[in-house]
Parts: sequence; C-alpha cells; structure tokens
Amino acid sequence: MKIRTLPSTQLGDRMLDESLDFQSPELQSALQLWNSKSKADALPARGDFSHEDLAPFMGNIALINVENQPVRYQFRLIGTNITSIVKRDQTNEYLDEIYDDDALKNVVRSFDYILENRRPIRAFGNVSRAKKGHLNGEVIDGPLATDGQTVDIIIKFVKWTR
Repeated sequence: MKIRTLPSTQLGDRMLDESLDFQSPELQSALQLWNSKSKADALPARGDFSHEDLAPFMGNIALINVENQPVRYQFRLIGTNITSIVKRDQTNEYLDEIYDDDALKNVVRSFDYILENRRPIRAFGNVSRAKKGHLNGEVIDGPLATDGQTVDIIIKFVKWTR
C-alpha cells in the first residue's frame, strides 16, 4: 500500500492512497462503477455514466472540468450533500480563483495525480478547510475523457463520517 501524506496547515490532514483501499462500501461501489466503464485502452467519458448508474451517489458527486495548457480546474457540478456540509456552492468557479496559492496546491494534488497517472485515487482526511474539523471525508477522484485519452473531467464521489 502506498499512502502519501498531504501536509497543510490550511486544509488539515489529507492523504492520498494509491492502493484504493476504501473504507466506505459506497466508494468501493463507485470504484467498481468507474472500472466497469473503463476500457483497457481508453478512459471512460462522462457520457458513459447514465443517470441510473449515478443515482445511488446523487448529492455526493462533484464534477471538475479540466482545462489544459495551462492546467486549470473548474467546479462543473457540486452535489447538494457536499454543498450543505461545506456551507457553500462554488459551481462554475475556477479553483485558482477560490484558493490562494498554498491552499490551491493542496486542493488539486489528487487532480494533478490523475492527470499524471490517468487512474483513480483515494483521498481522505478531515474537513477543517470548511471549518468542519470534526468531520472526515473519504473520496474517490476518477479521470474521465471525452476522447478516451485526454482527461477533461474529474468525477469525485464523497462519503462523510464523523
């Protein structure tokens, strides 16, 4: 198991887990869903996921647009359960316009990992950034590619625990 600690004074303790050893059965199901849509030579596209596929996760999904050259990330959709926990909705906002440079580096580490490795990653830790340090989150961030190759969306499935 390869786990990387993401140190941050602003974001609390967050870790990346390349082994994808999910504690949450819901996130294990999300990984199985992503794997079922992935092909040996191509990443899944957003269009590969039907409403029925995503229904069990509704409210706990975020979609992040990926722009290349230069790389920029934009919240495309943030589920209602996520926005109610963090008490804000940043849909359509660019992450580099929301966070200062130090915070941004920590927020996008899992996204940068995905661009480099073209595979899902597990992240987990507390939600101190949203002043919810008593709350822990476990997420799977997965790459999506309209053309099967170039990551243009990241799908995030979230599970909260106390």
